[in-house]
Amino acid sequence: MMFDLITIFFVGSTLLFAGYTALKFLGKFPKRTIEDVAPFLRPGEADEFEALLDPALEVNFRLRLSPSEFRGWQRKRFHLMREYLLRMSHNALVLIEWGNMEAAEQEARDSIPCRQRELLARELVQAATEFRLYSFLALIKIRFWLVLPSSLSPLVSPPSLTRLRHLFGINPVASYARLKNAAGVLGELYNLDFQHDLLARL
Repeated sequence: MMFDLITIFFVGSTLLFAGYTALKFLGKFPKRTIEDVAPFLRPGEADEFEALLDPALEVNFRLRLSPSEFRGWQRKRFHLMREYLLRMSHNALVLIEWGNMEAAEQEARDSIPCRQRELLARELVQAATEFRLYSFLALIKIRFWLVLPSSLSPLVSPPSLTRLRHLFGINPVASYARLKNAAGVLGELYNLDFQHDLLARL
């Protein structure tokens, strides 16, 4: 029974994510080329994002603060987590659009270098799509906790951010690192300056 409920939830979430992504693509940037990548990226603060998921830090503050103080501190961290996820998810969407454009252009050409570039572009799209899926699911969980009526807050223990370290087998830190690596490898094919600028903005 529990397995069936988990399966239904996962399938439902995937369908919602697919619909959400489809709506996003209806208004996507037209033909996102290499010139249209770096200027549209938002600072993801990957290191600070990872620190928010540190279980030792959370346990330390849970022990040091009173329940009400910890609840306020934790609520601010959830808002910060939401902000970082929105930025990083936006970056993933920009890279998906760029990767799809690169793959489509290289697919039309028949040469080994073009085939290799197409594979790198598709790897970028896969990595970015995985992180977008994680972000979608994590943001749902965060929103649910943030809209919890304040009258119920004292009765419910503040949720742990460390529960978001893995969702449906996706590790967000590793997933975003994979995304950055894929973007860097593809960006290196243009020039090192572009690659460095791209990675610095991610």
